[in-house]
Amino acid sequence: MYKKSTILTFYAETPIHMGAGQSVSYIDLPVQRERHTSFPTLWSSGIKGVIRDLALRKWNDKDKVETIFGPEDGSSDFASCISITDAKILLYPVRSLKGVFAWITCPFVLKRFKEDLKAVAQNLSSQIPDFNIDDEKISISSNSKLKINSNEVALEEFVFKVDNNQFQNVSGLANSLKKFLPDNPLVQSLENHLAIVSDDVFKDFVNYAVEVRTRIRIDQAKGTVKEGALFSEELIPSESVFYSLVFITDPYFGIGRELYEKFLDAYKNGRSWDDAKSQIKNDIKDKTEERMKKAYEDKYFSAKDVKEEIEKLLKNSLLQLGGDETTGKGYVRVRFYSENQKGGQQ
Repeated sequence: MYKKSTILTFYAETPIHMGAGQSVSYIDLPVQRERHTSFPTLWSSGIKGVIRDLALRKWNDKDKVETIFGPEDGSSDFASCISITDAKILLYPVRSLKGVFAWITCPFVLKRFKEDLKAVAQNLSSQIPDFNIDDEKISISSNSKLKINSNEVALEEFVFKVDNNQFQNVSGLANSLKKFLPDNPLVQSLENHLAIVSDDVFKDFVNYAVEVRTRIRIDQAKGTVKEGALFSEELIPSESVFYSLVFITDPYFGIGRELYEKFLDAYKNGRSWDDAKSQIKNDIKDKTEERMKKAYEDKYFSAKDVKEEIEKLLKNSLLQLGGDETTGKGYVRVRFYSENQKGGQQ
């Protein structure tokens, strides 16, 4: 059972391509999408793998990484104590005639975000207002930079009528969302660029207002373009914002729960490992005992410790998702949300 949970958000600093691996359209390399909504997503396996690699480089401690993230060889000796869900879209950037660009979201996305906040026991879900938007209308704040005139906004090739009854709700939503997002000057002006569109309009934008790049392959022997090697690649645009849920449980050492609880109680009471070991009758294999002792003495023996370690690991971190190390794609700024932090960067 998971004991700790939170929200992890991702702000795309550059376009992202986390590939789906197959295509049935004119795009040779499409991005990952949810099957039931067709919204872009970032699969959890890629996210967790990148965070694990970051932990290995920063901690330089293979035993600690394996205890928290699970065995590298995939063995069933013990399991990871953290679970990260697929990242869902929260805000999507589209071109705007005024204000350069808009961050759009929709009632469906916001309702899902509210439910996910409840799932990780975040009490801010009540601060996410409900919206009901017609296809021809758009909700913005009173100070929005997106307005063409007093009652119209143009996104991509489409013009929408402003819903003048939702100014206060959009401002409140922007202030609530900023508490979860990585901090930068654009996020600070979220209220001026935020727009709520209908579910169907949002679905159209995230499917068709995407970046598509045509690329070539080079013949490594000749150094020239390889014949017939033209392909197209779909990209999630920079400034997109996603979020994942993170669930954390106590590290698993392959021993009975009752025995682990005895050690955990000694750990919380500040007793040394040798003292706890001498007082608790047990029969632990040497390899398991070695791993337990290291976690005990290095202070990542409980779910609370693991959460703090992951939070410190990801603070001010820039991850690269999608395996495009040499082309500069996939850079995301992350924020591990903590209820104890009132705004600002995590």
